[in-house]
Amino acid sequence: MDILSKLDTATGARAAEESPEDEVARLRAQIARLEAERAALRWENNHDELTGLANRRHLNAAGPRLLARTGRCAVVVLDLNGFKPINDRYGHAAGDEVLRTVAGRLSRCVRDDLAVRLSGDEFAAVLTDARTGPQPRWPAAVEALATAITEPMTIDGHSLSVTASIGVAVNDGEPTTIAELIRRADLAMYRAKADRYCSNVVFD
Repeated sequence: MDILSKLDTATGARAAEESPEDEVARLRAQIARLEAERAALRWENNHDELTGLANRRHLNAAGPRLLARTGRCAVVVLDLNGFKPINDRYGHAAGDEVLRTVAGRLSRCVRDDLAVRLSGDEFAAVLTDARTGPQPRWPAAVEALATAITEPMTIDGHSLSVTASIGVAVNDGEPTTIAELIRRADLAMYRAKADRYCSNVVFD
């Protein structure tokens, strides 16, 4: 008897021994396992492995939905200053921990909004404008983010710190795309990086 015949015989014998309730329970367990595996794969495809933040793919997919739902938002792009010397001097493990720390601070500052790791030491966020008064809330969020990132962090016994050049592109309801807002925020970030006295620049 070949292996397949033995497997079919064993499966058939097991099925014959199962009660209807046991068979239903087994099938439900298999479905739950498959759904969990699919959810894990979907999460991996849309998130950065190192930091757990959303990745660029997720930003490109979710950004247009956020923009369509809220109408008003601010897209923030930030690039770390001082990260490369840390990575070069203390090693990639320390550099990875810096990135994870920055990612955690970014997540706390944007709260329920979208925080993204674009690549390397470049991050982004989409801040939906949920203001109830005349003033938008994104300026305070960006200021809090800039302050949080500069706070020293202790890694492997070393006190390390970085700063960030931040660009912001604001949409007040005019027709545009998330890709255009990212482009504008990216340009503003490079303007901020060129001016060492300015941590963030709003694209105008």
